[in-house]
Amino acid sequence: MRLRVRSLWKKLQSPIGQLGAFAAGGFLTTLLSMDGRAPLAIALLSACCGRDHLLAVLTGSALGAVAGMAFNAGLRHCAVLVLIYSVFAAFRDTQFLQRPLFRPLTAAGMTAAVELSALLQGGISREEAAGYLTYVLLVGLLSHYLQLLQETGRSEGKNSALSALRKRLELSAAAFRDLYSSFTRSPTPRNDENPAVVFDRAAESVCRGCGNCSRCWGQEYITTFNALNDATPAMLRRGRSLAEDYPEHFRTQCENLPKFLAAVNQELTALLLRRQYRRRLETERQRARGQYAQLSEFLNYAAQQSGEAVPAFSGERPYRLGGALRPKDGERVCGDTIVHFETDSGKLCLLISDGMGSGQEAQRESLNASKLLEQFLRADVEPATALKTINAALTLRSEETGAFTTVDLLVMDIATREAALYKYGAAPTYLKRHGAVRRLTGSALPAGLQDLRSAPAPIRFPVERDTFVLMVSDGVAGDAGDDWLQNTLAGWQGDDPQRLVSLLMGESRSRGGLKDDSSMLCLYMDRGAKEV
Repeated sequence: MRLRVRSLWKKLQSPIGQLGAFAAGGFLTTLLSMDGRAPLAIALLSACCGRDHLLAVLTGSALGAVAGMAFNAGLRHCAVLVLIYSVFAAFRDTQFLQRPLFRPLTAAGMTAAVELSALLQGGISREEAAGYLTYVLLVGLLSHYLQLLQETGRSEGKNSALSALRKRLELSAAAFRDLYSSFTRSPTPRNDENPAVVFDRAAESVCRGCGNCSRCWGQEYITTFNALNDATPAMLRRGRSLAEDYPEHFRTQCENLPKFLAAVNQELTALLLRRQYRRRLETERQRARGQYAQLSEFLNYAAQQSGEAVPAFSGERPYRLGGALRPKDGERVCGDTIVHFETDSGKLCLLISDGMGSGQEAQRESLNASKLLEQFLRADVEPATALKTINAALTLRSEETGAFTTVDLLVMDIATREAALYKYGAAPTYLKRHGAVRRLTGSALPAGLQDLRSAPAPIRFPVERDTFVLMVSDGVAGDAGDDWLQNTLAGWQGDDPQRLVSLLMGESRSRGGLKDDSSMLCLYMDRGAKEV
């Protein structure tokens, strides 16, 4: 019973419920009055919030009193309603109106005042006094009960919103925490900062064509090595190499000493510039790490101040999925990553990430990008924003490792079946509808190479019934082009996306598609899905 009353109360408090509030005021006054009194109508008015709802209940109840009560009883009832409304209007901008007992006490007090004035005019018997007190008490209790229902509904709505907010904050915090951690997990970059590289490159350009090359770098290699090693401290301290930095025997035996010194100084300048650049880059990287870490801590703290997590989306799922991975010939692991999941807000996300190269290193990069992107999307971060964040992080990493990753992301609203496709350097996607195949492509570079200020423009389309959306990595079509893939997809008569993926993977193998990692994700909207 309490649940039904609470549900009715929520409807009356909605914007559309103003007409219902008017009707409820009239109904409670006309049909649920007792002995010329309507306590429920008075209680309803006292518990209403907002001028519009107050006026709706007052008007409906007043008309109900005129239509269904005796003149004197109806006049008293209208007087109570007007007094309550006037008190609420007078205290509208004060804190008194928000206090727990203000509304029920106002309703009981105004009722007591009006009813008592009527009783005093005709004399008060014991029975009338008892009925008077019972009526006033009943008005106060009913007003308090309706106010409690209203506060419970507000609390439930607030808790639900806070719970959803907390989950989004927790997921966002986890995403930024992993983003911060990804910097510390970066592979060791190639080392071209050793000063020996200066002499190696100078010798490559000058000594290779010298007639004494075999003697200096063969028979007397140790002597040459020691001479260059002795010259290194002074060269680095000064920032320039001079002849006096080298032992006398080296200066007299080197036939191309001026050219060698010029080449050394050129390489040394490049080395020092690289060091300066990397120091600045590391400073910016550390700053970014700190910002991501601080943002993660802030979001995590904010999440802890909210309610508990909300349940996952549980609506109709009118689709089926298929997917497959295949490593490059000779590799044990596939460098591609495929991911599909639903968010609590009712979005279906399909993702293919192709790490640069193949093997474990490529798999590490694609897994890292996919995991971070999934966390942002689960936190209901807009896809374009999430992609720009991932691209910025991978750009910082690519400065250190030289690696990059393609991202192929499909986001579909399950309820409306509107889809958006985002591509960072990804292979084409194929949309089959009514037997015709459409090829969808993007022009953005892979994540880590794309401009930091822009995200790939989404390709939007509806996913109708009996529609296939096929996402592939570039290893599937291989060097033979994708005409065969489009023809196979167009001629497919089944409705099982996993069987379609298996068929295409087999065909890809026979057409030489083993030169790179291969992956597929296929979405099929069932023929029996309801129209939207």
